[in-house]
Amino acid sequence: MEKTRSARYLVFGWPSEAQRGGMRDFLGVVENLDNPWNLARITDFTEVMENGDWEWRVDFIEVYHPTTFDPVGSWWVDSNGNWQEAIG
Repeated sequence: MEKTRSARYLVFGWPSEAQRGGMRDFLGVVENLDNPWNLARITDFTEVMENGDWEWRVDFIEVYHPTTFDPVGSWWVDSNGNWQEAIG
């Protein structure tokens, strides 16, 4: 998977409790694939947890090419709150 090529990618996400096959929320556009999950953060600073960590609005994200809509990557949050690349 390409990680640093400059382009604009569409980022969609959903929480783990969402029904299978449900709608994904459009989170925004990123210029590269270094940290697309940053769009999944709650942006209201009152939602930052006491220890300074972010609380995530979604647990899964998918990134698509803006003109072909081909998938270019997907990530999920593990039980420790770390984003992992989904393989396969």
